[in-house]
Amino acid sequence: MTDQTFHIRRLNDMTRTQPEIVNATWVMTRGVLHLLNGDNDRDDAVLPARVAALRAAVATFNDWTEGNDPYGEHDFGAFDLFDQRLFFKIDYYHPDHDTLGPVPSSIELCRRVLTVMLAEEY
Repeated sequence: MTDQTFHIRRLNDMTRTQPEIVNATWVMTRGVLHLLNGDNDRDDAVLPARVAALRAAVATFNDWTEGNDPYGEHDFGAFDLFDQRLFFKIDYYHPDHDTLGPVPSSIELCRRVLTVMLAEEY
């Protein structure tokens, strides 16, 4: 593993665990929002508890295999939560616009976006 790959991996791990430190944003698809809201959209306690469970599942993910992490950057994961298969993917964008980030190993030149989606939405 190169030093650059190691640094990207470290930043991606921080994106999963401490996104505010590495210029990262978490987003979720409509399907995940519906899953988090559950069947009871009137219970104000359901959504925060499910969001906390989702964040914990992504933050503690450690099933890195050649199939889901071929470059060793820890930028994709698949896991089960609330009886559903979910994926997360980290993409790198230019900090000022929505084009490919020029230097994924830089938090100044790259904005990380972690997207959580249902497997069926991929």
